[in-house]
Amino acid sequence: MLMPCSHRAWLVLMLFVSAASSAAQMSLDEALTQAEHYSADLSANIHQRQALENQADSATQLPDPKLKFGIDNLPVGGSNARRFTREDMTMQRVGIMQDYVSSTKRERKANAFRAEAASTAAGSQNLRARLQRDTAQAWLDMALAQQAVTAAQRLLAESERQIAVQRAAVAGGGSAGAVLDGRLVVIEMRDALTDAQRDVAVAQARLTQLTGISQIQTDGPMPRFDRLPADPATLAQGIALHPEVLQAKRESEVSQARAAQSEVAAIPDVGVEVYYGKRADGLDDMAGIMFTVDLPLFQSQRQDKDHAADRARTFEANDRLALTVRDHTAQLDTLVAQYQAAQTRWLRQRDEVLPLQTQRLQLIQAQYRTGSASLADLLNARRALLESQLNENRAAREVAQNWAAIRYLIPQENRL
Repeated sequence: MLMPCSHRAWLVLMLFVSAASSAAQMSLDEALTQAEHYSADLSANIHQRQALENQADSATQLPDPKLKFGIDNLPVGGSNARRFTREDMTMQRVGIMQDYVSSTKRERKANAFRAEAASTAAGSQNLRARLQRDTAQAWLDMALAQQAVTAAQRLLAESERQIAVQRAAVAGGGSAGAVLDGRLVVIEMRDALTDAQRDVAVAQARLTQLTGISQIQTDGPMPRFDRLPADPATLAQGIALHPEVLQAKRESEVSQARAAQSEVAAIPDVGVEVYYGKRADGLDDMAGIMFTVDLPLFQSQRQDKDHAADRARTFEANDRLALTVRDHTAQLDTLVAQYQAAQTRWLRQRDEVLPLQTQRLQLIQAQYRTGSASLADLLNARRALLESQLNENRAAREVAQNWAAIRYLIPQENRL
């Protein structure tokens, strides 16, 4: 048995409301916070930093002592072969050995680990900046794409209503050609709506990837992307605080710490062993102390070469730091130029083209009501307005993308 039309409409409406209510309402600040909580990269970075800090603490400690035990001077031939108690020189020996590493060497090794931990921490800021940029771009893209969908749906609904009216006129003897032309225009408008809905779905998928939430509805105020986050001179001063620049500085410090570590590699380590030896019955037991000392006899071929290699890596890291600063200066100049060009196109569409298209549609609507314009003229004007609205929306999205790329060059607190 078929369901009455009113009941079907009510069921569709309830399903739509249920689906809409299940979507998470999320402002840009909330999306940024959720993305940071969900990020596996940031979590892995934290664990890596903790590992290096623990290694630094461990590096300051002396090595564990060693238990040494065995048999000295066991006969292997003659009548006492493999006898443990018949030969005067045979001794069962047990002792403790401790290696002493210079405190200078241990501290410099720990400093190298601490420098690596600081470099990893700088890397986390770089990850945060990229994550905030990607999340803001996806959120803005989705919010603006939803506006395009709303505009396309409104104009399409108006056009379809007028097509229905014209069909009724054809039944009364009107021209069928106008209906066919109008339906073609409406199909083109549906294609534009489909493209706008695709853009929303793509942005939704990107937000889901970043936040882990499957259904998101953008909420809250839009950021002021119609102007630069700061003037270009202020943005240029902030290059020194860019996470990649800071990370390059930390990597240079890591190279310096490793060079300082290899500089003292020739300091000899000392091992001390204290032992007790038990001999056969009737013989005196023995005790002793032994020392082992490293002999860096070929320092110029070994330790000095390692230190020279570490110093060369330090110079390399300094050069890469300078190169990183230059790259980010050029990147900022490029982003500002792209933003300004996109902003100019967007403002032209918003302030010049759209008002003209709206006035043109209003004029043709008035002519249509008086009979001096056809339905095809009206639908073409409405299609032209829709195209201009979508062009303005695409221009706004490009401005927003460039704005987010500039704002989140440096990680921000989640307050706009």
